[in-house]
Order: sequence, then structure tokens, then C-alpha cells
Amino acid sequence: MNESSLLIKEIIKYLKDVYDGEKIEGLSQSFFISNKELDKTLSEYFVFFKNENELLNDVRYNYNLIKDLSFPYQEGDFFYTKDLSIKNNVYYSKEQHNSYSFRIHSHLIKVFEEKLNSERDELNDQNLYPHVFISPNTYSKFIEYTSKHIIDYYLDYSYLKKRLEHDKLIHYIKDNEFMRILYEEMKLISQKNYEDYFVKNKLSCLNKSSSTNRENNFNNIFE
Repeated sequence: MNESSLLIKEIIKYLKDVYDGEKIEGLSQSFFISNKELDKTLSEYFVFFKNENELLNDVRYNYNLIKDLSFPYQEGDFFYTKDLSIKNNVYYSKEQHNSYSFRIHSHLIKVFEEKLNSERDELNDQNLYPHVFISPNTYSKFIEYTSKHIIDYYLDYSYLKKRLEHDKLIHYIKDNEFMRILYEEMKLISQKNYEDYFVKNKLSCLNKSSSTNRENNFNNIFE
């Protein structure tokens, strides 16, 4: 993991802590950056990966971590004056952390969405997992569905896989292998959820995981 990728993960952890109301201890002055500095970090982050597939999976994973966060909007923004000649941490109020988080979060969401959307047309012509999905179109719709409608990872992915099987939109694949691909390769589920899945060791059947909302979401995208 390079320095830019590590910084993006640190920023995401910070955003989640602020959103969850965690107490933010003193942070280095260099942690608080402008949008211009963030863009430079993102540019370095985007060229770190071995291939486009690996990049998009990581961007999608990070996007899913922050897409449901929100921070109160305030007129204007707090200005962070840095004196990097002094090696000290700074302490800010809850309002200042929210203000900074609103700006940084909004910018990350914008850049991540632009990156993902810019590749969508290319993805429509590709099937990055041909041993799973029967066509590029199915793969593309699967990505769209997971970016919008995964809330309860276990029931949502149970329904999605079983419905895809029922409609013959994926090849035969065992539940454990399917979930391994989601975690290790596609990075669509967290380590915590992956470990929780293996306590269950199988997905729920279609009847038990189905709901009106899941069925409508599936039909709107796949039909």
C-alpha cells in the first residue's frame, strides 16, 4: 500500500469517526488538507494499482464505505492555518470537524462517482468475471445493483445470488466461492462481514431472503 492509498484510508476512517460522533483526539496539522491537495493525493492513488480492474474495485469499495455518510452543511468553511515549523497536533471543535468533513466528504464522493461513471461504458463491453456472470450486461447490472441496494449484506447478497441463479444469469457457483470473490477480488464486502458470513457458512435461500423491496430493486435493474 503506497502513501496516497494509506492517506485515503485514514481520511475515510476519520470521516466515519466524525459521523459516528467519536471523540477526535489531536491530529497533525498536515492531516487537514485543501481540495487541491486532496486531488493531488487522489491522482497518485489512481495510478498505484496494477490494472484498471483492481483500481475500480478499490474505488468502489471506498465509495461504498462513505456513500451513506452525511455532515451538516454550514455557510462558509473553517480555515485551517498551518504552521508546519511547529510539530504539534491541533484540536478542533465538533463544528469544525463537521465543517471539514462536509467539504472533504463531498469532494471524495464527487471524484469517486466520476471515476466509476467514466468506466461504466467500458464495463458494459466487458465481463471481468466470465466464470460467474453469463454476459457483460449481467456483470454491469450486478455492479449497478450492489452500488445502490446493499444494506443488509447477508440478506441482500443472499437474495441477489439466488435470484440470479433462478433467472439463469450466473453460472453455477457455490455460496462460499461467490462470497470469497465478493470479498477478495471485488472488494464489495468488509472483512467483518466476510468473517460473519463464515459463521453462517451459506447464503439464505430465495424464499427466505426475498422481500418486496428487494424484488422491485432487482426488477428495475435486471429486467
